[in-house]
Amino acid sequence: MKRKRKDTDYLFLSAFLHARETRAGETGDRDKAAVLRELEELAPDPGIVDFFRVKYDYHNAKVFLKSIAANTDNSRLYSPMGRFTPEQLMLAYRDGKSDALSPAFAKALTQADDVLSRTRDPRLSDFLLDRAYVGELKSTAEGTRSSLLIRYAALQADALNLRALVRMLKSSVEPDLLDKVLTDCGSVSLKALKEAYPDTAALLALYRSTELAPLLPEAEKAAAGEGFSPLESACRRLLAGWMDRVRYTPFGEEVLIRYLYRLEANEA
Repeated sequence: MKRKRKDTDYLFLSAFLHARETRAGETGDRDKAAVLRELEELAPDPGIVDFFRVKYDYHNAKVFLKSIAANTDNSRLYSPMGRFTPEQLMLAYRDGKSDALSPAFAKALTQADDVLSRTRDPRLSDFLLDRAYVGELKSTAEGTRSSLLIRYAALQADALNLRALVRMLKSSVEPDLLDKVLTDCGSVSLKALKEAYPDTAALLALYRSTELAPLLPEAEKAAAGEGFSPLESACRRLLAGWMDRVRYTPFGEEVLIRYLYRLEANEA
């Protein structure tokens, strides 16, 4: 049984990170991957660090599979900040040695490779990897039992669904494809989204009580064909600034979360 953590477990790490933040201007650009590995060793719950590394694994999976499909070398595009190395991806792909990967990630890699091989459509494999990403983000957050990370994972899932729905509305995609594109990890249920589709007003109304409400004017314009870029930009800004609006305690797991968030945003 997982031991219940106490804020006092984070006393040393909180002091360590506060000190590092005060010296951030003196250190210049740091090797973020090395910082993440260091914090994973120090954190009472390494899952909090993993939460901020998951997305880089799925980015690397997209790069890896497209490189294989096109027989090109895109190694410059890999991020070193993920949990798994490109070499581990290759071993899983070529030799079936996926023990080093998380089960969810290994499954998604195999399924996305199958989709890309059959369809030659990278958009479909990207959809699959994006859905798997928010699913693993949710399970990682739940494993930490951090209410802050659980909320943030749901926000990421809602953002993925909203962007996908707008694209589908704009392209008049058939409802039977919703299950292949959308995730049920957000605060708005997949069942409710499927019942409302393709009624634009009904779909957007489902998000009025969520933290994505500020995006709805841009989403409505994009669904009507006025361009998708403003919605994408507004969504990135909302996600990037969400944790800035969260109230933090001076010590505890939230200090680590804030530091990792700022590290990702090039502020730490």
